[in-house]
Amino acid sequence: MDPLAWLGLKPKRDEHPRLSAITQEVRRLLPDDEPVVVRYIVIVAVFLTKVAHSDGLLMQCELDHLARLFRHIDRMPPDGIDGLCRVLNDKVPELDEEEEALCLRELKALCDADERLQIMRLLASQATSDGHIVASEHGTLMEIARALDVPETEIEHIEIEAMAADRPPLSQSESPPSRQSNTHDEPK
Repeated sequence: MDPLAWLGLKPKRDEHPRLSAITQEVRRLLPDDEPVVVRYIVIVAVFLTKVAHSDGLLMQCELDHLARLFRHIDRMPPDGIDGLCRVLNDKVPELDEEEEALCLRELKALCDADERLQIMRLLASQATSDGHIVASEHGTLMEIARALDVPETEIEHIEIEAMAADRPPLSQSESPPSRQSNTHDEPK
């Protein structure tokens, strides 16, 4: 270890620069919130974005859904939500395994079983924001659920609930491309 860093005379290297960038953006939007609240929002935002990116095709309706979810945080200024979405879309696809594992550990520590189910419902709503769930989105949901100790059967029910929820119709420009080989009608 660098003796100057150890003595506090030299800043330490940021071990998680992508997560730090997301945290800084959330902190900028919510300067008066407790650190634990900011961490919670960052982690949930990371996983929402991960689900949106999991099929390799980020659609406008998915971005709109993400922004709509952030608007539910009353203290978050509406004019900062687009900037947060940009930061998330830039940084989340670049997260490494260690950063994702850190988010999962933190979320598991912050939430009880019921809260984890609620988070999985949010993630499923993000997966269905384009009108369907493809195999890669289902896989991402299952991966997160396993890490959070949420039973597979719960995820199947959550996906079905999310698909049944009222969704605004997609405009012609937002219609998803044909993904017949990746689409499954009923979650496995």
